[in-house]
This record gives sequence, structure tokens and C-alpha cells, in this order.
Amino acid sequence: MLKNCLMGLITPIFLLASCQHLSDITPTLTVVVFDYPPLDWSVNAERIKETGCVGVLQESCSELIALGCDEISPPRFYTGGLMPSYAIGECIHQGNNPPNPAYFKKPAGLDSRYRSYIVFYEDDYRLVIKRTEFREIFAPVESADEALSYAMAMTSLTADFNIAPNANREYLAGVIEETHVEETPAGYVVHLFDSDHRMGCDTHEFFAVRVLVTQSGEVSELSREKIYTSYACFDFDGLTLDQE
Repeated sequence: MLKNCLMGLITPIFLLASCQHLSDITPTLTVVVFDYPPLDWSVNAERIKETGCVGVLQESCSELIALGCDEISPPRFYTGGLMPSYAIGECIHQGNNPPNPAYFKKPAGLDSRYRSYIVFYEDDYRLVIKRTEFREIFAPVESADEALSYAMAMTSLTADFNIAPNANREYLAGVIEETHVEETPAGYVVHLFDSDHRMGCDTHEFFAVRVLVTQSGEVSELSREKIYTSYACFDFDGLTLDQE
């Protein structure tokens, strides 16, 4: 009798403990990644070097200094596919006031220096900060490689060719495709990535973004999917082109 009573008491407790243990287990999402060949990012630095003006500028780079540039660095987007293959860099101004307020911007973050893009265009240097100006120089878009470079420049989205399942990420998508380009009747669909752009160390959201680039150089976002969250630190946002 006592044994039966004890068993009657122990069984519900065991079942309760088992259910509690099961409820603490978070299902792990299996992620399938489609790989694509990476880009040769060295072309960014090489094109800048060919102009003879890179890094902290010397007196010999008087044309760039006259435009307000104290330093030239490669852009954060891939330039290898752009046609014509003009050299492009970030023009960085060290002073507290922008030399040309219409062209110099101060991105969010710890690096508070003013910046603009500089293009070595038809044997002369030209500041570029608007999408219309960039389209004037580099449209039409006539290849997948050009569409990739063009989309990154116009949207400030990033490429990623090194995606691998990571235990420190909470995946929200079962399939992730690395950066690549699909040719369609409407134009080129470019697969890129983005984050929530919040400054500081925290759990951030990351997105897969599909962008359509037409032959005439128009760019539009087709879709944006949240693919994972992860702890990360952001202390500086990239320079972006203005809408108009």
C-alpha cells in the first residue's frame, strides 16, 4: 500500500521534471548554405594605387588636396566589375568643417571625419556623393559582374562569400545563398547582405537582400529576409551615396 502511494507520488514529479527539461530545449534550425566563388577585392586597392595617390596624401597629389582630401582609401564596395574601370576611393577630410558641404558627409560612429567619394574620371578627379552622379558615370549596366559592383555602390549593401553555420548565431532562415547574380528579363538580381546598423555592442539582426539592377542603372530592393541574430560590435557606419 505504501509502495503504491509512493509510486503514485513519484510518477507525476518525474513527468513534471521531464516536461520542464524538454521545455528548456530550443530547437536547432538546420541551415543550408549555397556557396559561390568569391571576388578579388585586391582590385580596389590596385586601382587607387595606379593613380599615385593613396593613404595620407603628399604634396604631389595637389588636385585631391584642393578638393579637400587629406587621405584616400579604397571604397567598401567592390569596384572590379564597374565599366568604365575608373579608380574610385573615399576622400577623407581631417578638419572639423567640410570643405564642400554639398559633397562631404559624416557617417555615424566613432570615426567622425568628413568623407566623400572621389572618381578619377576622364583624366580628372571628380567628387561624387549622389546616386544620380554615380549612374551618370557608370550606367548602362551590361554584365553580371558590373551589376554586382554597381548594386553594392548604390545601396551600400555588402557581399558575403564565407557563410558557415555558427553556434553563436540564432538562425531564422533554413536556406542562405551567398552573394551571386542572376540574369533575368527585367535585369540583374543581386544577392547581398545587410545589418540593422545600430552602433555599439549588442545582439544585432542580419538580413539577406535581393536587389534588381536594370540595364539603365536603376536599382530597387526586391526582398529583405531576416536570416539570423548575433552578438556583434559596430563602431562606424560606412559612407553611402545620397538618393539624389
